[in-house]
Amino acid sequence: MKSLQNLIFILVFAVSAMANAQQDTLKLQREARALLREGNKLYNKQKFSDAAIAYRKALGKNSKYEKASYNFGNTLYQEKKYKEAVEQFKVTTETSKDKMAQAEAYHNIGNAMMEQKQYEQAVEAFKNSLRRNPNDDETRYNLAVAQKEAKKQQQNQKDNKDKNKDQKNKDQKDQQKQND
Repeated sequence: MKSLQNLIFILVFAVSAMANAQQDTLKLQREARALLREGNKLYNKQKFSDAAIAYRKALGKNSKYEKASYNFGNTLYQEKKYKEAVEQFKVTTETSKDKMAQAEAYHNIGNAMMEQKQYEQAVEAFKNSLRRNPNDDETRYNLAVAQKEAKKQQQNQKDNKDKNKDQKNKDQKDQQKQND
């Protein structure tokens, strides 16, 4: 009889603890949504650093809040912190189950890579975006620009390599003449 009372006590305690944990989770989610809305208002007023703080706080309340993560990436992009923005958009691509949200995040990764003149990575990001949303004409256009720039960048690197090789050969010949 006593073990039955203990079992009932333990069950009641466990159910109570689970209910409290659920309430805490709901409270944190509400707080995160409020912080997201605050960040959105600041973002729309172009107060990007203040918006970033609000989004960061929202992520502190709910680390898997994909809208806060995506919007935080946008604020970093607006502040020209492209590397950090890419990392934030990558979080969105990994955590979001929505293909359109993933497509937008990949599109923004591509834009951030373009700003950093990392055209090959931009091409891959735009391709990933189009895999999730093949009807996005803006991404298709950005992909074409990134491919053109990547080709130009490769050609410049090849030209510089050839120029350096020619200079090295010339220097060796000059050195040989001096030795003779």
